[in-house]
Amino acid sequence: MVDRRTATKLIRFHPEELHQITECARRSGLTPARFIRETALGAKPRARSHATTGPLLRELARIGRCLDQLARVAQASQDAALASQMRAALQQHEALVRHIVPRHRQKGGSTQ
Repeated sequence: MVDRRTATKLIRFHPEELHQITECARRSGLTPARFIRETALGAKPRARSHATTGPLLRELARIGRCLDQLARVAQASQDAALASQMRAALQQHEALVRHIVPRHRQKGGSTQ
């Protein structure tokens, strides 16, 4: 048998307060209700680093894959100038990713 929560309590917030709670909950990867409950019971939810960076990192990965494909096509075309430009763009992208992504995540850690 599952122990379900059945008691409820209405809480009123100013819109700014609710917005702040909702943002804190989102950064912690929790729903606002769970954030309020756990915080009220003494937990100190911490922001998850990927909560805000996950979409950015996925988009950077997509762009990197496209650049890699374009670099291969440019290399196969035997257009030296185009191949050189594509390699430079790919290297700039890789440098940006290395700058953004924390070291522990580059060494086999999850990007999610």
